[in-house]
Amino acid sequence: MRMSGRPVFYGWVVVAVAWMLSVINLAGFTWGFTIFVQPLAAEFGWSHTSITFAWAASLGWALLLGPWSGLMFDRYGPRPLLAVGGVTGGLGWLLIPYVSQYWVFFALFVFGVGTGLNGTLGTVGGSTIAQWFTKRRALAMGLSLTSSGGAGIVLLPVLNMVVDSHGWRMGAIVIGLLTAVCAFAAIPLMRHRPENYGQVPDGEMTTVSVTPSDRRPTLLSRLPLPHRTAPTTVDFTLSEALRTAAFWLFTAAIWLRNLGLGMSQVHLTPFLTGQGYSSGFAAMILSASLIVVVPVRISVGWLGVLYEQKWLLSLCTGAGGIAFLALIFSTPSVPGIVWVYPILWGVGLGSLPLQAAWMGDTFGRRHYGVISSTANSLTLSARIVGALLAAAAFDILGSYRVIFLVGAVGFFVGAITLAFLPLVSARQRARGPDRVGLA
Repeated sequence: MRMSGRPVFYGWVVVAVAWMLSVINLAGFTWGFTIFVQPLAAEFGWSHTSITFAWAASLGWALLLGPWSGLMFDRYGPRPLLAVGGVTGGLGWLLIPYVSQYWVFFALFVFGVGTGLNGTLGTVGGSTIAQWFTKRRALAMGLSLTSSGGAGIVLLPVLNMVVDSHGWRMGAIVIGLLTAVCAFAAIPLMRHRPENYGQVPDGEMTTVSVTPSDRRPTLLSRLPLPHRTAPTTVDFTLSEALRTAAFWLFTAAIWLRNLGLGMSQVHLTPFLTGQGYSSGFAAMILSASLIVVVPVRISVGWLGVLYEQKWLLSLCTGAGGIAFLALIFSTPSVPGIVWVYPILWGVGLGSLPLQAAWMGDTFGRRHYGVISSTANSLTLSARIVGALLAAAAFDILGSYRVIFLVGAVGFFVGAITLAFLPLVSARQRARGPDRVGLA
């Protein structure tokens, strides 16, 4: 491909494919599941806790697969994972409409949807982008994660309308077909490392000496934030990364943030309808928050090229905590408060590209798949805890408010922890043989 007589760097094709895969993941698991909670409870009489437990177990199974998927990615590239994800995730959703017993639904959602959408497809996009970009890694990650806009503007509203007009079974079939088609369409387009195709990370940028200060616009140069630390030139193995304090502090901070994220992902619609809002309004709020994420992730992706990523992560996480507080105290009688949630929640979710970029900058490219997947397996477990705590709180207390306050506190503590992450120097890398990335 060429643009203005020059070849287009293939890394941007990788970003586009990762964007598509992320849209499917958001609609088929991360945010779309909340649309199914009430229809399933109404038809089968299942409690919110039992339905949430299937979602949580699905994510838990995916987290167990995470290090394996990362290691397979580092060894064999993204294409085998795409094939596995397309088959398992697609079939999982396509078979769910034919179930009538909870244990069958549970098995399909855990081992089908969990394996496909989170265990395999969920690791491919970010890991591949990290191979193709170094200097512009945060920006590339941010662009790929504007997928929330695609999900919020198109897929989630359409999915909500399909479920409302044709039932939850038709919604599940739509997700299953999209998962399979998109995964297999991505196989020929997704390429592993640029060196395998005669290219280098960032394309032409590696042949030009450009520093962040050379490219910083006047307005951005006035921001009171420290400049970005140069990415490491040393590739850490997993065991070496695990021996650094920064890895564990980062993991703890993101875990605390994800606690509230898990509560909102599964229970946003039930919470808002319980407050007196309609299901259509709840879907509007969800879509609005995901649309706000689009400019935020582009902005923070660009800022992450220029400034210290841990401070940007801290600011975004703090905004997410304020958003959660606004959600907790919103009621139809005070309509303005509820709109604080999608605006600042979008800022809070904008931190995801910074997380991925920080991991690559700190620990290198060669074993990025297994290191990032291991970190994700630990941090995403908080979504399981948060979702289950919220479900139990509702079933016992009849309200989400108290447990949502706990989630808001997690955001604020995580923000403080991120602001004080220590730097990791190449000297902290352990000496020794490096064969499979685990030693």
